[in-house]
Amino acid sequence: MSPSKRPQIVTDVVEVTEADGERHAAFVTEGDEPALAIDDPRLDPFRPDPDVVKLYVSRNMPNGQTDVDYLMRQWRKRRNVSLVGDTQGGKTMLVSVLACRIGEELGIGMPVPIFLLSASNGITDFDLFGQVTAWTDPDTGRECLVWLPGICSLAAKVGGILYLDEMNMMLERVTSSINPMADWRRTFINRNKAVRVDGDGFMPEVVKLNPLTWLVGTMNPGYRGAGPLNQAFANRFKTFDWKYNESVERKLIPNEAVRALGDALRQARALGTIKTPVGTAALMEMSNDVAEDGVEMGIYVLRSMMESEDDKLKLDEIIEARSFRHLLNNAAQGAHPLAGSGEDALNEDDPFG
Repeated sequence: MSPSKRPQIVTDVVEVTEADGERHAAFVTEGDEPALAIDDPRLDPFRPDPDVVKLYVSRNMPNGQTDVDYLMRQWRKRRNVSLVGDTQGGKTMLVSVLACRIGEELGIGMPVPIFLLSASNGITDFDLFGQVTAWTDPDTGRECLVWLPGICSLAAKVGGILYLDEMNMMLERVTSSINPMADWRRTFINRNKAVRVDGDGFMPEVVKLNPLTWLVGTMNPGYRGAGPLNQAFANRFKTFDWKYNESVERKLIPNEAVRALGDALRQARALGTIKTPVGTAALMEMSNDVAEDGVEMGIYVLRSMMESEDDKLKLDEIIEARSFRHLLNNAAQGAHPLAGSGEDALNEDDPFG
C-alpha cells in the first residue's frame, strides 16, 4: 500500500510545556504522516521470529490436514478461533507460526504483527482502548501529552492477529468490549478516545476493523482463576480441543521413558491426585536433562517444577511404585525402556499398573 493511499492520522489535542515552564493546549492537525500499515517497520516489535516455523511440529487434524493448513483456511474466512488445552501444548507457538504463514500469503516479506491481550496478567481499560500519557522529546526537552493506542485499537486499525490469551479469565467488562469486534459488526468502539463531531461536541471513536484483522483466543481450563467463558462471547469463536498430542511428542521427546512418565503424571492430574500440569515443553526439558546430566538430575529438575510439596511427594511415589528410575536408565543407555527382570520389569500392555 503506497503512502499516498494510506489513511491520515486522526487529529488530537495535546498539552505542551514550553522551555519557560508554561503549559498550554495545542492542536496536532492532520499531516502527511501516514497511519500504520501492516508492513510498517514500527510494528516489528509485535512480529514473531520467522525461525519459529522451523521449530514447530504440526499435528494432523481429523480431516487429514495439518493444523497450520486447516487454521489458514479459517483465517481466509476471518473466522475467529479459540484453542482450548493445558499449558505447554504449543498454542502460543502455533499462533506465531500462523502469523508467519499469513505474512507469506500476503506477500509482505515478514510475519504479520501479533497484538497480545493476556488475561492472566489482568487487563485494564488502557490495554484495550489506550490512554493519554506524557512524552518528553529527547532532543528539545519539550514535554507534551500524546495518545498511546491500546492493543485492541492497534489491531482494529492495522490488521494482523489480535491474540486473546487465557480468554476464559477475561472479565465480562473486557469481553463485552471485544464482542463487536468478534461478530458480524467487526467494529471497535473506543470509549476512551473522543473525536470531534459536527457541531459542538465529541463522540467515542468508532473503527471498522481492518480487513486483515483476525481474532485468535487460547484457553487453559486448569489455570487458577479461570472459569467458564461468557457464552455470548464463546459463541463468537470456533473452538478446538488442543490436548497434548502423542504424535507430536514422539517427534519432540525421543526418550520413551520420559513420555511414559509424563503420561502417568497426566493421569494422576486427571484423577485429582496432583495439580501441577506437565506440558510438552517440561518433558522435552527432562529428556534433555537426562541425556546431558543423568537420570537423577532429570528427576530433580522435574520435581522442582511441582507446585506443592504434596505434588512432589506424589511424583516420588509414582517414580518408585512404577520403576521409572529403571525405565529412565534403560532409555538413557539405549536399551528398550521396558527391558528388565523380576520386579523391575513392567508389563508392556499396562506400564502404569
